Amino acid sequence: MLIGVMLGILQGVTEWLPVSSEGVVSAFYGFVLDRPLSEAVAFALWLHMGTVLSVLVVFWRTLFDIARDVANTPKDPPRLFWYLLISTLVSVAIGFPMLLMLDDISERFGAAAMGIIGLLMFITGGLQLRRRDVGTRTREDLSIADALVAGVAQGFAALPGLSRSGLTVAALLTRGIERREALVLSFLMSVPVSLGAALFASRDTGLLTSGDAWLAMGVAAVVGLASMKALLAVADRINFALFVIIVGAAILAGATFQWLT
Repeated sequence: MLIGVMLGILQGVTEWLPVSSEGVVSAFYGFVLDRPLSEAVAFALWLHMGTVLSVLVVFWRTLFDIARDVANTPKDPPRLFWYLLISTLVSVAIGFPMLLMLDDISERFGAAAMGIIGLLMFITGGLQLRRRDVGTRTREDLSIADALVAGVAQGFAALPGLSRSGLTVAALLTRGIERREALVLSFLMSVPVSLGAALFASRDTGLLTSGDAWLAMGVAAVVGLASMKALLAVADRINFALFVIIVGAAILAGATFQWLT
């Protein structure tokens, strides 16, 4: 039970930070319980159900408005609907095959792919830091290109060690999206893919009937709600160019560790 609580706390805190919550939770689960990687990853994906609940609690009104607008004007849905739909489809197209072949991809290409992505993000953050400009675009300005870029970023987060929130926020910032809006969009687009990943992980694993798994998910929801609100409260004061650099550096460090081990 204590391990479940600790895993839920880890998921709730790290899901919105520029570190891989899946990587952190999987590593802790595997180390403490001495379980195989496949089981550790399945449990980490299951905990995303908790942080999905956090998003639904905070942004239920936004999601309700999207559903209402689509129902009222199905031929002219809001831009945010198209953004979420396209980014989700792209994410699934890229990420789901990776999830199915996770062990093989990690062994063959994981470190190299992480290293390339980390280096590109590090360079991007450096360029943003030199420019010193701040994005001003909002959800009203979203384009298909924005959805494609964010969807690709979220899809690659299926690779172990890559932060979904870090990659998607960084991708949106490079598209000129306003700081807080980039966070909100990242939160919203996490709902369908994280829910799908959690349900996928629960198949044939016994998680649905495990009291510890449900406890950990509940803790992840509560802690995730608190950490999300804290991050939104300070969003306007965060140097997001530095944020992108930190994400890139963290990914490079993870790639180096994988290569050395």
